[in-house]
Amino acid sequence: MVEDGAGRWRDSTLFDVVVIVSTIVAGTVVAGLLNDPGTGEPIADGEYSYVLEPAQYPAQIPGCDVVEPPSDPERVNFATVGSGEYDNPKYPWFSGAKAAAMTQAAVDALPNAVELVFASPSQSLQFEPIADYDPSDFPQEGDAELFSGSTNARGSVVRDGHVGSLTVDVRAWDRPVLPCVAGAVDRRNTRPDGTVLDLLDTWYEINGARILERTVVAYLPDGTRVVATASDADNTDPRAGTPHSGHIPLTLDELTEIATTPALAVSAPVIPAVPLMPSCGADTDGNGPELTRERVTRLDRALEARWATMPGNSDLTLDRPIGSLRLTDFGKDNVCEVITVVSPTGAAGRLDIAVVSGRSAPSPQDE
Repeated sequence: MVEDGAGRWRDSTLFDVVVIVSTIVAGTVVAGLLNDPGTGEPIADGEYSYVLEPAQYPAQIPGCDVVEPPSDPERVNFATVGSGEYDNPKYPWFSGAKAAAMTQAAVDALPNAVELVFASPSQSLQFEPIADYDPSDFPQEGDAELFSGSTNARGSVVRDGHVGSLTVDVRAWDRPVLPCVAGAVDRRNTRPDGTVLDLLDTWYEINGARILERTVVAYLPDGTRVVATASDADNTDPRAGTPHSGHIPLTLDELTEIATTPALAVSAPVIPAVPLMPSCGADTDGNGPELTRERVTRLDRALEARWATMPGNSDLTLDRPIGSLRLTDFGKDNVCEVITVVSPTGAAGRLDIAVVSGRSAPSPQDE
């Protein structure tokens, strides 16, 4: 994922590894064919045509005493460093248990009228390990810190038949609130408790296709920055391109509720939640019949019924229900799950289950 000046995060599958970083705020981060931040005119630089909404300057922004001009982008290539594990001692506020609690909180914060699209865990608002970038790749010392240290979750959501995307980015923030920049903030709200909210309703174009986007950046009193972004683009299946509906499924008020969800704050106590499932997959070419939510529910019930009839299973403890199959990141024709099984003596084992649709069994007995 990559971030722009409003704290907005965009799916890195849309761009190559070249990233444009503005050194003034959190950055105008795009790649390919860019536009001048002041005029909106495209700048030729690669495979993609990427145009942001033109920024008007000078400008007055409600809630902002001073408005800074749009910043000029700079090019930088960067690479991640570190293990990619949840329990990174460099970020003691975050852990696998914290990620599980934040994931549940983000899902629960969705309005009743909005449904999370059935997808793999990585596309179901599951918070990922914190990214850490190599400082030597950035033009100025300290730039890497603006991009390191955050965990993000993403997923597609649907409202009234219109599908869009939601991304939530969380990080500890020990810096001052970023300045108001023309084109990056429509208005700023400051609450009595010190929470600062930057709201933006905008658009951008990729190869001439316009995508609508809303963002709320919340600076919380405990030293947390949360960025909640919704667009009308459906990123569930990158192989299908990025279709857009023309309707953003979440309002700015609803994004504000998500961004200020108490459990997302870095200082919030970890609420008990089902542990995040380890990564799993299946051998598939992705061409089998789609496994819908309804079909996977039937598979889950079949697993639970079979498990209940197996002798000795009542003495075993599972870290999640046996019927917890999830789509993988390798297509919609396969599901999998990883379950930790603990015996009465405390011995633990790992149970992996994968199901692929559209495969013929090698013999009637296997069928």
